[in-house]
Amino acid sequence: MQKPLNIEEIARLLNHVIDTNKELQENGKTPVAFSISGPQGIGKTDIVKQVAEKRNMGFVKLSLHELEEVGDLVGYPMKEFRIISKATGKESWVADSLLDKVNTEKFNITSKSRMSYAKPAWVPEYNENGTILLLDDYARSSQMLVQATMELINTGKYVSWELPKGTTIVLTANPDNGEFNVQTLDPAQKNRFVEYPMDYDINSWAKWAEANDIDSRAINFALNYSHELFDKNESGAQIATPRGYVTFCKVISSIKDWKKDIDLIVLISHGCFNDKDNAVGGIFGTFIANGYDKLITPHELFTQTWETVLPKLRKALYGDDPDNYLPNHAVASMMTTRIINWIDVYFDKPGYVSAIVNDRLKEIFDSRLIPEDDIFHIIKSIVSKHAKQCAKLLADPNIISRVTL
Repeated sequence: MQKPLNIEEIARLLNHVIDTNKELQENGKTPVAFSISGPQGIGKTDIVKQVAEKRNMGFVKLSLHELEEVGDLVGYPMKEFRIISKATGKESWVADSLLDKVNTEKFNITSKSRMSYAKPAWVPEYNENGTILLLDDYARSSQMLVQATMELINTGKYVSWELPKGTTIVLTANPDNGEFNVQTLDPAQKNRFVEYPMDYDINSWAKWAEANDIDSRAINFALNYSHELFDKNESGAQIATPRGYVTFCKVISSIKDWKKDIDLIVLISHGCFNDKDNAVGGIFGTFIANGYDKLITPHELFTQTWETVLPKLRKALYGDDPDNYLPNHAVASMMTTRIINWIDVYFDKPGYVSAIVNDRLKEIFDSRLIPEDDIFHIIKSIVSKHAKQCAKLLADPNIISRVTL
């Protein structure tokens, strides 16, 4: 069985296929369709849409399981007649419903006819950056719809109309593993696209959440209790899906004091999670008792003055006891993940300022508040991903020596 990929790996592969399709179409070849399979609520549709937005591509989503007739997908059949230009002799086809509008002084209407299909309203317009056509819940659609999509996937055309140049077709589906009500595709169908399994990964989700302004407290909560929230128990049930958790995050984001309104938060959770035993209430109580909802955020860490950040950072890692020099390793690990993700997201934005990251990281490292193992992970991430942007920091012999020891 193929190992499931995380959301970042799927995005990288999809970007590669889009670039490859551009070259294929420029050389007169048919583009390749891309399929993502995975359980519900893990972000399959979201990552496709985000790739399109980041590349300024057009984006059209068709939920195939909601279509009732093949005509909804491929257009409705119509009769066309051939007409010939009297000036040039060029032939073209006109729907029979429009024949009375043909200028007979310029065109001869012949008796030759054909059955064709009207171009559906969903077909995207041409976009110079390309378009993603997302066929969502592909394996839940009827067999007739599956067969109809084969022609689109194989040629980018359907009888009398075609997708605009630069279109990449993406399919999403739940896996055919006995847990979902989906159709089994035969090899002839599956050979028409490249398919990758995707599954939830907490670190990839946390980076996505960082980029999409999910409540910082909710990111901390997911990082600390990902197993309790998202892993299946012995009976195969799980409290939350990532999509359900994001919905929960949105609903509670307006609550300013989680400790004061924990009863309301638990009440809200009943509408978002499969939580018969009130597990969320218990872990929320522990989370708040540990003060994890009050930790300094990565945005504050990098944008506030060092005089403001230093005491907040020390309190997060060592608590209120000024004589405590044993860091909370769970908090340090969580903050390390969030620092790495925040830097990745920040450097992905236009107009970033390298000094904001370089200068603040040096202050953090020099403070010796974060354990050396976590500093090592941060530097290793910077070396592999952002060596150019962090050249000033990596030129410091005291910094780079912490990686090469």
